[in-house]
Amino acid sequence: MLTSCETRVLIMSKNKGIKTGDNLAWSNPASKDHHWKNQRPLNNKYWQRFEVDFNEQTDNFKHKGLQLFVFGAYEAYWDGVLIDKNGHLGNNRAEEKAGTFVRHILVPDSLSSRGKHVLALRITQNYYTGRLWQSAVFVGEYIHFVRRDLKITAFMFFLAGAYLITAIYSLLLFINQKNDFSKLICSLMCFSFLGLILMEYLKFYYAYPYYFQWYRLLTIGLLTLLIAFLVPLFLSLYFQVPYKGYLMGAYFLALCFIAVNYRLTSDFTTQVTSLVVYITSLCIVIYAVFARLRDSWTMLLVLVSIGLFNQFLSYNFGNVLYDYDINLFLSFTLLVLATLYLIAKKTKEQRQAYDASLLRSARLQNELLKKHIQPHFIMNTLTSVMEWIEVSPRKSIEFIEALAGEFDILNDIADQQLIPISQEIDLCKKHLAVMGYRKEIKYVWEDKGVDIHETIPPAILHTIVENGMSHNIPRPEGAFTFQLCYEASAKQKRYTLRTIARIKSPKKTEREGTGFKYIRSRLRESYGDAWTLESKLIPEGWETSIVIFKN
Repeated sequence: MLTSCETRVLIMSKNKGIKTGDNLAWSNPASKDHHWKNQRPLNNKYWQRFEVDFNEQTDNFKHKGLQLFVFGAYEAYWDGVLIDKNGHLGNNRAEEKAGTFVRHILVPDSLSSRGKHVLALRITQNYYTGRLWQSAVFVGEYIHFVRRDLKITAFMFFLAGAYLITAIYSLLLFINQKNDFSKLICSLMCFSFLGLILMEYLKFYYAYPYYFQWYRLLTIGLLTLLIAFLVPLFLSLYFQVPYKGYLMGAYFLALCFIAVNYRLTSDFTTQVTSLVVYITSLCIVIYAVFARLRDSWTMLLVLVSIGLFNQFLSYNFGNVLYDYDINLFLSFTLLVLATLYLIAKKTKEQRQAYDASLLRSARLQNELLKKHIQPHFIMNTLTSVMEWIEVSPRKSIEFIEALAGEFDILNDIADQQLIPISQEIDLCKKHLAVMGYRKEIKYVWEDKGVDIHETIPPAILHTIVENGMSHNIPRPEGAFTFQLCYEASAKQKRYTLRTIARIKSPKKTEREGTGFKYIRSRLRESYGDAWTLESKLIPEGWETSIVIFKN
């Protein structure tokens, strides 16, 4: 990638000024140009002259060449001799054929003697909108211009391919985990930087007309602003910065201020934006370090390395590859690698949490089955069956059918994370029927407003019903009722189960037993932390409420 000092040198030619009008005599190097000024031309036809000095620095060039960046169609005169035409000059758009923005010209050996030379450009800009006008000319080894552009473009396209793969990978991760927006932001960052590379080096692989240059620079400016917003947004989401909505809103307004008060087509604007995003990101990471958040030291080390990297390369060391654009791209590559590391680490932790949830789910399934197939429950139930067979064979058959129905449902739902609410209600009714035969108490089930399409973790209402029967006795009038109410809104859904009965011991009821631990585990397994569980004494008996918050 690096070339020797003798063939690598690029010399920017001295701009002698611009003169509006058209006179072929201005191609003559002897023509006076001391009154020419480097200012915007007054109309779309003008001349521009450059002074080129061939000295001992250029003697090593085997074939001297020029690299021109010109906004217009033009004719190039070297010491009064026409050496190149780019496009076709015209008095209006119909007559003019737009020239390409970047052009390489080989200087004839007969005209490349040591000394000062004059390059005069005869230019028309009928496709030009007035946004850009300054031209530039560089002198160097002719073949080096082509090789240098190809080398840099090949290197940057290698990075572009890495960004493309990373962007697609992050997007697929987000599709599989739609609640993790950090992966989506990482994907957008990489897609944006891919577009930035393609637009930045478009001039090296596509000979576009000069008027397209403004649109190219505008696209680069917009992509830079987008990236400048996405990088701090990713860090604020990953480190869960407090009031991040307000902070990112203020930061967005700051970027809007830059966009309004500076030209988006200017390299200075890109440099200002890059500095702003670096300082903002550094502030976020420093906060994370003081808050002792995980991975904060890793990101701080990366950002400090990027700062030192740019400071070190700003000294240039005479190497043309060390320019601002490449510094920016390499710095962002370090940032992307750090981002991928954070995402990979977070994905690993999520996988471990998922495996732990599977183990917890298996344990909950075992608890659910053990709770209902324990010897004490089986023996008491079988004893009740035997008594009912002697007293009332018909009732005993109903008892056995209710018991079988309860075990059938338990067997169906044991390995499920969520079940239809209708199935849960059916399980509760079957259990009330079984316990009604066992204790010879009439249990009543009532529900209202329940949406049969809703789902709920298995056996959590069933567990509340069991607790209600264990800690309560019927009222004097014999009433023992369970009332289930369902309420839903845009943000949450609420299940309220009231046990209308007489409490045996209020102090004992207030203690949380294994039943509520089971309920909490099931809710955490299905909804994370987006739920609340409340149980309290009410005048009618006891009330338990489960609130599940919607995303």
